[in-house]
Formats: sequence, structure tokens, C-alpha cells
Amino acid sequence: MNNVSLVVMEKGSAWPGHVAAMQDVIAFSHDDGGLLQRTQEKLATLRSNRHSVRLAVLACNEDFGANALTRRARVARALLAAVSQASLGRLVLSASSVASPTLRAELLTLAGELTGELGRATATISLRFTEQARPAAGPHRPGSVAP
Repeated sequence: MNNVSLVVMEKGSAWPGHVAAMQDVIAFSHDDGGLLQRTQEKLATLRSNRHSVRLAVLACNEDFGANALTRRARVARALLAAVSQASLGRLVLSASSVASPTLRAELLTLAGELTGELGRATATISLRFTEQARPAAGPHRPGSVAP
């Protein structure tokens, strides 16, 4: 089983700079309304191709509030379920270094809620506020879309 890194980008989010040099990165974005479905489809495809998601990054846009948080939490939970199946899996919630204080607080709350849901899983959850960077040049996995 191959380990891959999966970057899910909300519409309008910045590419997470800390992912730029990683290999086997699969990245995609979708309109926020279909992001959960697209994420679930991608995770199912990876599982059927015997790939394990060891690192999942949810690149968050600047939206905040109840609707954005609910939508974001659903995608984050799907990603957390995937990385929890990998040995020492990691979920990273990522936003721009210039994210508003409100967005930062909401993401911190979400990270805390997700941590409480880990149970006995060996996965970790982290929150990063990074400068925007372009993905490293190189091949992408078939079917992937570079931001």
C-alpha cells in the first residue's frame, strides 16, 4: 500500500507552503458546495487503488461563520477518518498567515473538537498559518489537479 499526501483546497484558499516539497501529493479544489462530495470520492478512489492517506491538508479560505464552519468541519472529519487508518497519520488545517482573528479562532476550535474525536487513533491534528507558496514542479499522480 502506497502512502500519499492529499491536499484539499477550499475555493479561494492559498496553497499551503509547507507542502511544496513533498512527493506523491494529490491536490484538488472544488466549489465549496461540492467539496465534501469530491473529497469523499477522492478518498474512495485512493482506497480502491490501495493508497493510504498519511497526510491530509485542508487549505481553508477566508470564510468564517456557522455555514463555513459546518462545511469545513464535514470535510475535516472525512479527512481525519482517512488519516486515522494510516500509521501515524496527520491532518493539518491550514490557512493564510494573514487570516483574520475570527477565522483563526474558529479553526482552533475545530482542531480542538477533532482532537476530542480521535479516541484511540494514532493520528495527529495540527493547525498551520502559512505564507502562500506555489507547488513544487514535478509530476502529479494521475487524475490530480494542481492548484
